[in-house]
Amino acid sequence: MRGFGYVKQAIVNCELTNPTSGSESIEISYQSGNLNVAGPGSMTVEGGESVDFQIAVASTGEIPAGMYDINVSVVVTEWNGVPVSVFGFSDEDVIEVEVLPYTVCSSSGPSAIFSEAGEDVLFSVVYSCDSNEENSLEVSLHLLEEGSSQETMWPSGFNDMSVDTCRVENPMGSVNCDFVLTTPSNLQSKWEGCLIVVDEMTDPNWGCSSEFAFSLTVNEKETVVPSVGLDVNGTFLEDLGITEENQSLLIGVGLGGAILIFSLFFLYRRRRG
Repeated sequence: MRGFGYVKQAIVNCELTNPTSGSESIEISYQSGNLNVAGPGSMTVEGGESVDFQIAVASTGEIPAGMYDINVSVVVTEWNGVPVSVFGFSDEDVIEVEVLPYTVCSSSGPSAIFSEAGEDVLFSVVYSCDSNEENSLEVSLHLLEEGSSQETMWPSGFNDMSVDTCRVENPMGSVNCDFVLTTPSNLQSKWEGCLIVVDEMTDPNWGCSSEFAFSLTVNEKETVVPSVGLDVNGTFLEDLGITEENQSLLIGVGLGGAILIFSLFFLYRRRRG
């Protein structure tokens, strides 16, 4: 039996044969233990003929993997229209059904994450599995750049700093996973991609369109150029009590002082010579 969704189903083909020369009315019953079985409850088989029929077998994730027996019993209730329930012929057959192991997992996390360069990203994901086998699966974080179909080496600055290892215990396991992701502090341009949270056995169909993925956008930091010197409006001079009217005078005095100092220095050198 192979699993489809949460209910696992299989179809079993059976055959009834009437070895007598007269028509037989037959009742059919099933004993299936933990499995659910559905099939015809009665049939009519003409003399010397065979009739095919099918039974549907279903299981849920609560049934462990393994081999299971289904007993199919038939009783002839009429032969050529005459009731023979007291002395009717009966038969029984055993159908062996294998329930295969399966694990189907899903994750529920944020729809999208936006961050500034250098910030730590903290988020949680609920990871759940429907399974019929006992096992322990490690759930881990993966990083993909937009448009990539496989995980490569993470760009410098991206690091999984999560403290605890996240594991889901099957069957029917669910766990809340907390993650901490660092981002590069020196991004020159916006980084776009996705995060994928998945267990070690599941193929998430690698890509940012995967059902296990959610988008991540990291914006570069804005560059702030510090202001050096006087601004164009002269507000620094105004704060010192120097108005626009006497700024030209101040500049002239400054130039005169520079000329005077240079002249004195030149005269001093001549005297020493």
